[in-house]
Amino acid sequence: MVNPCPPPACKSTHRPETHGWRGLLAAAVLLSAPAFAAEPPVAAFEAQYRLKAAGFPFTVGATRSLTPAGDGTWKMEVLASNFIGEIRETSVFQWDGCLPLTRYYGYRRAGLGRVKTAELRIDGASGKATSERSKHEPYHYDSGGKATDDIALPLALQCMLLNGERAMTLAVADERGVETQRYQVEGEETVEIDGKDVTATKVRRVRDKDNGRQTWLWFAPEHGYTLVQLVQRNDDGRHVLTLETLP
Repeated sequence: MVNPCPPPACKSTHRPETHGWRGLLAAAVLLSAPAFAAEPPVAAFEAQYRLKAAGFPFTVGATRSLTPAGDGTWKMEVLASNFIGEIRETSVFQWDGCLPLTRYYGYRRAGLGRVKTAELRIDGASGKATSERSKHEPYHYDSGGKATDDIALPLALQCMLLNGERAMTLAVADERGVETQRYQVEGEETVEIDGKDVTATKVRRVRDKDNGRQTWLWFAPEHGYTLVQLVQRNDDGRHVLTLETLP
C-alpha cells in the first residue's frame, strides 16, 4: 500500500501522463535550497469534481484538495471513487515562486480485487529521483534540477495565470524521467458550472508531434483562476473532469 507521506516531509516522488487525465503538466526540482515564500501562491482548498471517462456510461466523483503538510511542504491530493474502486494520487511539494517542487508522488488504484501502486521520491539537495512501481524494480535517475508532477502541475498553471503569463513551460517528472511540457493560452470560453455560465481562460498543452493525444484546461479568472474543467482526448476517447460548484 502506498505510504501517502513518508517521513521526513515526504522527500519526493512522481508519475506520468499515462494514467488517464492526470497526464498534464510540469514545473521544477531543486539543486540547492531556495528561499520559499511565507505565503503560498495558491491558498489551501478542497473542491468536488465529476469525471466522465470515455467508454463508461456513468460519471465518477473526484475530490481535489490542497493542504499544508508541515515543515514548509504542501500536499496536493486527488481522489476518485465509485462502487468499483478508487484511484488516489498524492503529491507532497515545496513552493518555489509558482513552481510546486515535488518531493514525493504516490499513486494507488484499487478495484475488482486488484491493487496497483507507484511512488516517486525526489531528493531536494541532489535532484536524484527514485521511482517504484508494482512488479517493477526501483528506477533511479537525475531529475535535472527542478520538476513537478502531474497532480501538482495545474497549481503551477493557476499561479502563472494569476501573474499574467500566457505561454508556460514546465518540467514534469514521472517514473521514467523528466519531460518538458509547454502550455499556451488560447482565449476565453464559457463553461457551465452547476447550471451557471462561467467565463474561463482556455489553456492548451502544445505538443511537438501529433500523437492523437490532446489536453485542454479551463481556469476561471473571476475565481482566482480556479481549475473548472480539464479535457484529455486519447486514442480511447474523450475524458472530462468538471468542477461541480464554484468556491
